[in-house]
Amino acid sequence: MNASESRTRPVPTARERRVNRMSLWMGLGGGSVAVLGAVAVAVGRTQNIPAFNTLGAGILAALPLFFAIMTVLGIRQMDEYGRQLHARAASVAFLVVMLLAGTLISLEAVLNFHTPPWALYVAGMGVWGIVGCVLAARDGRMK
Repeated sequence: MNASESRTRPVPTARERRVNRMSLWMGLGGGSVAVLGAVAVAVGRTQNIPAFNTLGAGILAALPLFFAIMTVLGIRQMDEYGRQLHARAASVAFLVVMLLAGTLISLEAVLNFHTPPWALYVAGMGVWGIVGCVLAARDGRMK
């Protein structure tokens, strides 16, 4: 990268910095909460301590609520384009997850297997992120 390219890169606004900071906290916080819950469940199962099992299950059950709150807080700090981008990405992710769920429900009975519920959650969140990046790149907002 030469000097002229670095000068043409847009400086993030204060709002973009806040959203980026919120996203970082969402990732680090969510990852930490997930690890804490998983460790509590693992310790509870290996040491046969029901309290740890219950604690870990409660923490993991609260994880989607944590992500929902952080997502709402992040979207509230976005500009109109960011809100529209996330709404479009979420609608595509919802469609993909519904198609995936419907297909898997049909195939589970025929092929005699069970899809864990977390797989649909991971698929939805992954598709949401990927579609958001693709839409932003397509719109020329991500460099």
